[in-house]
Amino acid sequence: MVSIEQLRAEMVEAEATAKLLGLEYETLNDDELEKFGRSFERQFVLSEKYREVADILNRHRAEILMGCMVATKQFASRFDGERPEAGKFGMVEIRAGFFGMDDWEDEGSVTGGSVQNWIHAGQTNMGGTAGNAVKMGKNAVHVIVAIGDYADDPQIESIQFTIDGKPKPGIYVKRAHKFSDYVTKELDVAFILKYKTTILGKIFQRSTAVSTPFLIGASFIPENILREYVDPASLPGATNDVVLTT
Repeated sequence: MVSIEQLRAEMVEAEATAKLLGLEYETLNDDELEKFGRSFERQFVLSEKYREVADILNRHRAEILMGCMVATKQFASRFDGERPEAGKFGMVEIRAGFFGMDDWEDEGSVTGGSVQNWIHAGQTNMGGTAGNAVKMGKNAVHVIVAIGDYADDPQIESIQFTIDGKPKPGIYVKRAHKFSDYVTKELDVAFILKYKTTILGKIFQRSTAVSTPFLIGASFIPENILREYVDPASLPGATNDVVLTT
């Protein structure tokens, strides 16, 4: 497992980056850092079949730690690993339900030749307007470090995100998805989504085919919301306040 000394150094790096980005955060104590290191190793490294993905997550560990620091401030509670005690929050893989879908495989057949919506307010459980962004609620912080595709024959050429109303440069994924071992496109710099951040994701592929893009990274969610984890339909909306329409 990564040493406490290494995690302390990475927290210093994360703190400097958070200040540059204007993010509100709170540092972790040594007990929390140990839990972070243990949870990170067991969820994202030791259990990962494809070393390529584990290596990506390791390279972005300081950014994921920064997400944990942002969550500590946002939730006004303490970090407690994958299965937190009441009143604390945990770290889990990014789930489709946190973005209004039942499963990343909801996308199914994607029309080719034109830009199509992916992460948007018209998704399965959102009940909003197709093509509109979704907004992060009070009970979620996400750190996105890569984009994968579960499709047997990946066809997506590129993906674009609009964050807080500002279109970001498109991300060319086809070569990485065709030639990487686990159909994975690593991001140069992680996206960190916090309370009130809006995100719209769109995809383009030349031909109509099944595509199932998914986000790789970590989500930080309060314990009481993680109890709703198995029912993705319960996550959107004001009650659980994980993801909202715009």
